[in-house]
Amino acid sequence: MRTQLLVALVLLTTATALPAQEMPQIDVPLLGENLIVNGSFELSPVGPVAPGEVPEGWSDEAYGADGQLTIVEDAAPGEGSKSLQITNTPDNNKSGLHGPFIEIDPTQAYIQFGWQKVDANSVGFGMPYGRQWFDADQQGADQEHTRSYNYLAKPDVPPGEWGFTQQLLLPDPTPDDGKFAANEIPANARYLKVWALAYNWSGIGYYDGLGLYRVDYASMARERILGAMDEADADAIRAEIEAALPNVPEGLELRTRATDLLAEQARISRAATQEQQRPVLDWMADETRTPEMLTELEALRWELKIEALLRTTG
Repeated sequence: MRTQLLVALVLLTTATALPAQEMPQIDVPLLGENLIVNGSFELSPVGPVAPGEVPEGWSDEAYGADGQLTIVEDAAPGEGSKSLQITNTPDNNKSGLHGPFIEIDPTQAYIQFGWQKVDANSVGFGMPYGRQWFDADQQGADQEHTRSYNYLAKPDVPPGEWGFTQQLLLPDPTPDDGKFAANEIPANARYLKVWALAYNWSGIGYYDGLGLYRVDYASMARERILGAMDEADADAIRAEIEAALPNVPEGLELRTRATDLLAEQARISRAATQEQQRPVLDWMADETRTPEMLTELEALRWELKIEALLRTTG
């Protein structure tokens, strides 16, 4: 069960138009370098991509007729001076790039984002930007090896304007059902390939500023868990419960429950303070449990007060 605390984070998928030269806000802390090499196409010379070749950093799995890929001086906001232009025609209506295999950890979190644009004369908007998941043998990560790909939401922008889209990728919380949602990382995934395609439409489209980063989920979860405990003054509640416990007879259900709850609170607090490389699902479980646990601690404190009062007056 996921709490409302996580809803906005789990469903982080946006596609927006921004004023000229305004950079989008990445809403999560990033770790390391961009895993997409040459995602802004600044390492490639301006001009048509040579037949049978791809821009630097991309794999040899580009497809489409020769001459459909061009590096142009037309960049998205804050993304240097170049971008990738894909030209489709009714006779050659499929083209684009695949990235190389990128190694990932399916227990951690990632974010994929990028800019897209289509010219005013484009028919439709068939520019699927996304990824495909692969297992340790570099086969499709789903059971049939046929549905292991997902796409980001398409930017809802007028023709000729750059649109930005981003999606947070989290571990699959139910790996045994053989399915995974668009923003979930299959449990058996060990690699992914980025797709920047133009598919089944005619016209001119552009890609720029394509990014894939590991997300520092631990820092976000730690702040939320410890912040909730501070706001509830968990230390004070714990001190009151510990002071009251010696007055509760051994074997009483109330004492057993209090001991277990104090141990759980200590474990969550210790993990949030000390551990760095935990699986994201473990962090999410503690985030979900923390507000429930704090409510139970508060109720337990009053139960102990009532128990002490009854013993005193009895």
